[in-house]
Amino acid sequence: MRSRIEINSKQLIDNLNIFKRLIDGRKLLFAVKGNAYGHGIKEVVSILKEYDLVDYYGVDSLTEALIVKETDPKKKILILGWCDRDELKNVLENGFEIVAPSVDFLDMINEVSQNEGKTGVVHMKLETGTSRLGMNPEEFIGVMKKFPYKNIRVAGVYSHYANIEDTTDHSFALSQRKIFEDVLSGFNLRGVLKHFSCSAAALLFPETYFDMVRVGISGYGMWPSKQTLLSYLESGRNNIELKPVLSWYSKVAQIKNIKKGSPVSYGLTYKAFNDMKIAVIPVGYYDGYDRKLSNISTVMIKGNKAPVRGRVCMNMFMVDVSHIKGVKQGDEVILIGNDNNEKITAEELGELAGTINYEIISRIGPHIPRIIA
Repeated sequence: MRSRIEINSKQLIDNLNIFKRLIDGRKLLFAVKGNAYGHGIKEVVSILKEYDLVDYYGVDSLTEALIVKETDPKKKILILGWCDRDELKNVLENGFEIVAPSVDFLDMINEVSQNEGKTGVVHMKLETGTSRLGMNPEEFIGVMKKFPYKNIRVAGVYSHYANIEDTTDHSFALSQRKIFEDVLSGFNLRGVLKHFSCSAAALLFPETYFDMVRVGISGYGMWPSKQTLLSYLESGRNNIELKPVLSWYSKVAQIKNIKKGSPVSYGLTYKAFNDMKIAVIPVGYYDGYDRKLSNISTVMIKGNKAPVRGRVCMNMFMVDVSHIKGVKQGDEVILIGNDNNEKITAEELGELAGTINYEIISRIGPHIPRIIA
């Protein structure tokens, strides 16, 4: 096995237990969209089906919903992304709940539900400032006042924060919450789940919990951003330890001794300053190891960090192991994870690649085996 992902089941459970304690009896939706943020949707759900921690799974698509249902048929599933008309029959047959972001979509669900003799179960999406899927307040109010859809049941109403993670100034998030509360105050929503809180909101603002909390990145043991962690610490709290669930491993495929001045990889972007020893690692940007990590990232071999030399290729990249004794073909390589006191995190790789931890982990190729540890 040239590359593998290990999923630490204990740390996954520990992280979700933190949120169960925080939300104090409210419902918990755990987001497993994007192949469970790269962790492996089947593997994550198979771990959690043995525990009573999650009330809903949040997925992006019908395809993901079907995988979750096959793995754990007992839990409720909310499809947070777009479903086309030809998918709605399958949504109804499987009892999935789905986001209703527009009047047109409600019309479509109602028609398909009537044709199939079923009731569509929706969560109404209120647009409060993200300009993604969702109805503006006027449209939302108009629909909810009349609600002419006999074949639809509203199970939830919700919105999503646009700027609660990337800043320590939460004024825009607070303005979004005010819109949400003001709009919903005009309706009797007994029995309808109200939800707005994401990982960052759950960590910082208990007043955002409403009836259900949606946890994503932090359930996998990562802070949504440095700003979220800083805001949390500035609030005087320091009693939460999130534990990363994912580790990424590969192996040394070949050791090469090269002479001073020798180029490494495409584009001649690196030339050896001295005679050196390099290791070829059989992982590349096809596997999700970002090409922007060329010449700036590190891996760990035998407890030492080895810098990436040259461009990351489609299926391999090279590292300098001149300073590490006894490296040989087949030795374990850590791309993300811990080795005694050394570690490489998704956050570090995200900074180097000019992106975020979310992207680093969610883009790890689904073809790489996920192993539950």
